[in-house]
Amino acid sequence: MDICVSVIVPIYNVKKYINRGIENLLAQTYENFEIILVDDGSTDGSLEICTEWASKDDRILTLHQKNQGSGSARNSGIEAARGKYIYFFDVDDEIDENLLSYNVEVIEQQKVDMIIFGYTNVEQKYNSETVVSFPEIKINSNDDLKRVYVDLCVLKVNGFAWNKFYRKSFLDNNNLRFENQRIQQDEVFNLKVYKYLEKGVVSSKILYTYYVYDKGNTRSRFIPDRFDICKSVREHFENLRTFWNLKDSRFESYLNKRFYNGVMSCLLFNLTHPQCQWTKKQKQWEMKRIMGDRLTKLAFDYAEKEEPSFEQKLYRKACRDESLLEIIVYTRLFRLFRYLYRKII
Repeated sequence: MDICVSVIVPIYNVKKYINRGIENLLAQTYENFEIILVDDGSTDGSLEICTEWASKDDRILTLHQKNQGSGSARNSGIEAARGKYIYFFDVDDEIDENLLSYNVEVIEQQKVDMIIFGYTNVEQKYNSETVVSFPEIKINSNDDLKRVYVDLCVLKVNGFAWNKFYRKSFLDNNNLRFENQRIQQDEVFNLKVYKYLEKGVVSSKILYTYYVYDKGNTRSRFIPDRFDICKSVREHFENLRTFWNLKDSRFESYLNKRFYNGVMSCLLFNLTHPQCQWTKKQKQWEMKRIMGDRLTKLAFDYAEKEEPSFEQKLYRKACRDESLLEIIVYTRLFRLFRYLYRKII
């Protein structure tokens, strides 16, 4: 029997989640699928666990490559996939047991190229859950998608690959593949997908549980080219806006606010990260490069229109002054305040 669905799972140093994730996939009510585990140069024994699973179930294929990022791993999975449809799964999350059966039924009945569905966002650090749901929508043309794009894919923060189900021939025919950014590959991939999508379904179903972990997440890592990635993502958004001639003030506000937050993350988080091995001179040069960028200036001008907290005012002044010392002092000071506040309450 021809394989219907290829589930592609990038693997990188996630040893403690692999068994749970694969068991979750194998519990699907739908059975005609393959699992492609793409080990992206793991060093924690993940590859050995994947290989063991592949020896026990002929639906599981394990690939191995040197570390290139999850985007490259997913591309390797797409090339190896034998299914008509593609689903991307992150092994440290969970899916509803009917995810595959539901999506196969809808994509075949509706004759579409992509399905978007809802998910539950779980912040383990704060013990909180947020359900992200969508209205039922049928996309019959690219103009249809353009009309709902801001409400659906911007204001809903909908850049992930794992809450979407794709027709493989659609990806292949339009040469749609992931780029090699260390973070936010999903969003860039989908920004390219949206240009070509003519037929799709937006479902109100909640089929995925996304876990935000305190450690190991891209939010917690030092990434040397974080600012360049922020710029690249912004450029892809701009490309889509130009392609559609999209005029929406909410979109402009979103881009500026998002870029501002990215810049602050680069300056307050990246430059003070324990894993950052840059010299003081290199850090000062990076700060000057970031603050001198045209997009940074636009984002800061936008942020000035909002009423910042006292903390944000101090951080913003330190950034404008390009003072690494001020950033380090304020970061440590407010970290101490938060620690003491948690102890008191």
